[in-house]
Amino acid sequence: MDADHTGRIATLGATSRRGALAVRARLVGALVAGLAVLPLLLAGAAAPATASMAPETPAATPASTPGDPTPAAAVDQPNVVFLGIAGLSWPDVTAADTPTLYEMAGSDAAGSLTVRTVRPRTCVIDGWLTVNSGRRSTDLMDTDADGEGDRFCRQVPDPQPDGAGGATVPGWEALAQQQDDNSYNAQIGLLGDRLAEAGICATAIGPGAGMALATSTGHLASYLPFSSEIDRQLLSRCPVTVIDLGGLPPPAPAGSDEATVEAALETRRQVAAGVDQLVARVLDELPPDTALMIAGLSDSAPTAVPLPDEPTPVPPAGLRAAFATGPVPEGDGTFGANWLTSSSTRWSGLVQLTDVAPTLLTYAGVEDPARDVAGRHWGPGDPHPGTAAGTVSELNGVDRAAQIYRVQSGPFFQVLGIVQVIVFAAAMLALRRRSSYGSTVLRVVQVVAVAAAAAPVASYLANITRWWKYDQPNLVLWTAIVVSTMALTVVALAGPWRKRAYGPPGVVAGVTATVLAADVASGSTLQQSSLLGLSPLVAGRFYGFGNIPFAIFVVASLVAAAALGQYLIDSGRSRRFAATAVGLIGLIAVVVDGAPQAGADVGGILAAIPGFAVLVLGTLGARVTVARVALAGLGAAVLFGLFAFADWLRPAGSRTHFGTFFDDVLTGDALTVILRKAEASIGTLERWPIYGLLVPLAYVLILWLTRPGGVAAMTATLRHFSLMRYMVWSALLAGAAGFAANDSGIIIPALLLTAGVPLGVAAVAAAQRLSPVPARDDADLVAPTR
Repeated sequence: MDADHTGRIATLGATSRRGALAVRARLVGALVAGLAVLPLLLAGAAAPATASMAPETPAATPASTPGDPTPAAAVDQPNVVFLGIAGLSWPDVTAADTPTLYEMAGSDAAGSLTVRTVRPRTCVIDGWLTVNSGRRSTDLMDTDADGEGDRFCRQVPDPQPDGAGGATVPGWEALAQQQDDNSYNAQIGLLGDRLAEAGICATAIGPGAGMALATSTGHLASYLPFSSEIDRQLLSRCPVTVIDLGGLPPPAPAGSDEATVEAALETRRQVAAGVDQLVARVLDELPPDTALMIAGLSDSAPTAVPLPDEPTPVPPAGLRAAFATGPVPEGDGTFGANWLTSSSTRWSGLVQLTDVAPTLLTYAGVEDPARDVAGRHWGPGDPHPGTAAGTVSELNGVDRAAQIYRVQSGPFFQVLGIVQVIVFAAAMLALRRRSSYGSTVLRVVQVVAVAAAAAPVASYLANITRWWKYDQPNLVLWTAIVVSTMALTVVALAGPWRKRAYGPPGVVAGVTATVLAADVASGSTLQQSSLLGLSPLVAGRFYGFGNIPFAIFVVASLVAAAALGQYLIDSGRSRRFAATAVGLIGLIAVVVDGAPQAGADVGGILAAIPGFAVLVLGTLGARVTVARVALAGLGAAVLFGLFAFADWLRPAGSRTHFGTFFDDVLTGDALTVILRKAEASIGTLERWPIYGLLVPLAYVLILWLTRPGGVAAMTATLRHFSLMRYMVWSALLAGAAGFAANDSGIIIPALLLTAGVPLGVAAVAAAQRLSPVPARDDADLVAPTR
């Protein structure tokens, strides 16, 4: 398929054509060479930083004697005790009800824990199995055999003693089969197997702990039923001790009356107080040089089975509480009064449940503790307030932010699209009637379009206010979004660039791309729990570019590049110069998106490079063909491989999604990962069927409107913004490639349209209001020169 382009038709001789081809070849070659070298440079630049994160080489020690349960390599490792408390969250931690945990929040490491597993709501067995495997795991989906997924959380089964101090978890084979059906590559039994292979003794106390330490056969070498008689001798028995402290009863189901809600809350407070006393006892008996980890490892403890017409008693997903005290798992020092973090989240104050297994393995001195797990070990991050009140307040705010994201993110996205459809449809109706207010209507359309395009970046800028810390977080959040949107709209429409059709959308796009690029280069803090950003409850990504921010970033980068290219052409610069500038923006965008230290976006570069290739070709005046787009796609795949290889060279604990995928290729698991992402992408069509219908229709409509010899409004716009057609096609291609390469599926092109359409409409509305330019043949706007 050939695509026409805008520009002046010139008659070129054979010599000039060869010269142009040579220049274009040098330009493309330089860009490809730059892209190829950058991943290796980035990997080299990262080496000093990641080297400090690698485990220290242990000093030589005598070989272990036969029968010694602890290998010599682990002799100098501190012991660890892990306490699991189902459902424990930060609102449960108060000075009145849980004084021990409250005091720990001020003096020891603390953080939020994301417990997302296979299901949106994590039950207690899901949590313990995830501790066991280091990957998202789940209980049986339909334990009551009613043909539908369970709406309750069942009790953790009691391990059956074997008479020799060990035990076996009942139903283990069925649980293992359930993981095979979930495509998360969870191998339950991994923690127990790794410890047993290394000859490390581990004690499980209580049913949940038995699930955490069971081997792949469901067997436990050392198991004790829970007892309050926990003393120093028991905690010193093995290097690794896991204790199930039970869980907090869930709050009243949604829709309950006030009395029921209060009764459930009081019961929860009483149970929390009892658990706190058990934690105090463990602290009193904790041996020297022993670390203590505490985690609220699920959304819910066991619940009753609801009747068919009753709501589920399992509470909604939320962030849970995590604590750590004592020696750190790797290197010297203690956790201290710092935020908990891990290299799997890079988010100070946030760890995830899949981090527990590698943390326990690191304490045990097991070689390569990050092997075959999704998480990384816990560690101390930045200092927290140092007081219990300040730390708990901060973490409660983070939890509020996560809940606001859960409730309002979807509606924000949908309202943004609905408002655009209503306003633009009303404007088209008014203009078709040839109202005398046509100029006013166009002005309103331009203002609304620019404001709609500014809203996504405003949702990120709102995080500067740290709105979740206030008593009225919703009010602060929406005030910040509205003010930021209005400010950017005024800037875009009031500057000297307003006299060009592409000026205001180019400014908004440029600001959006710049803000997001700076954010991912500095830790993605503006995306954390923003309405179109990264959600710790979803736990799909904690740093770099999530799929939604990527869609916004790539369309903003394309529009900004097209606006700059058009400005250079209008200023008398050659197409070659303009194409170089567009290519440079594309190069920066791809590196920002793909660099492990920044965007770390596996699928992003596969979508961005073909899109920018179309825009560069159009700016250069070359014909866009299927072969050239396919070549750009091949280049994207090669660059992806280079990024993945460079990231894979780093220590396992420091790798991002790129390096992990490259390792999956080497181990033969890559196909499983690809199939899981493809399944997730297609699954979005089932979860969001309205987008599965509207997005293809929008693509067809946009392609029809931007076709050569199309509607008069587009033709008039091309006389002011001749690169717009290429800009539109490049964005549509990036959206389609994003759908194919990302597990967010249809959401990628849907959000790309939500952010991109107003930018295009703003240019069209402005072009209708600007004074006409000298008429040119339509072929002069769309036909290729070479």
